[in-house]
Amino acid sequence: MQIRKYAPKDKEQVIFICVNDMLGRCSQPLIDYVEWMFCRYYIEIEPENCFVAVDENDVAVGYIFGASDYDRYEECFSEYIEKIRNIGVERYLSYVKSEMQAHEIHKELYPAHLHINILPEYQSKGVGSRLMKAFCDNLCAQQTRGIMLIVDNDNVGARKFYERNGFTLLTENQSGAAYAKDLTDTSRDVQ
Repeated sequence: MQIRKYAPKDKEQVIFICVNDMLGRCSQPLIDYVEWMFCRYYIEIEPENCFVAVDENDVAVGYIFGASDYDRYEECFSEYIEKIRNIGVERYLSYVKSEMQAHEIHKELYPAHLHINILPEYQSKGVGSRLMKAFCDNLCAQQTRGIMLIVDNDNVGARKFYERNGFTLLTENQSGAAYAKDLTDTSRDVQ
């Protein structure tokens, strides 16, 4: 398994990984919402902050990407909010606003945020930690101070993964659990 920078040839596979667990069980508008909310911005606007794990055929089996600066993200993401609105899933816009507010509250200490996803058959093999290291090293090279993310409260496996990779719990409410990592604190590196 190799970790490398995202390339345009990875686009369709990365979108597939993003929506894979929804295929066949969710409506197309909901799948489109997830694609626009959690994928397209990052690969289109900040590809320099995108990494993929690839198999022996150089096909992506997982990814990590994110925004390195909340203010830039907020400014550019408005066009994606319009696309989400046009999909016809208005009820999800409150979730979009809630997630953005959580990031905005902590943007001074943790201006970056991330999303990570790995195909099920490649999980629990160390791929996630390797992706996390590549991503955090990339942010450190940009002198980014800190990073945060939001995870579902009941996603125990993901929460343990983030804690093993140096993230600490910031807050927890009905919208999810916010975790953060101080990138200037090298004592909390990936384990």
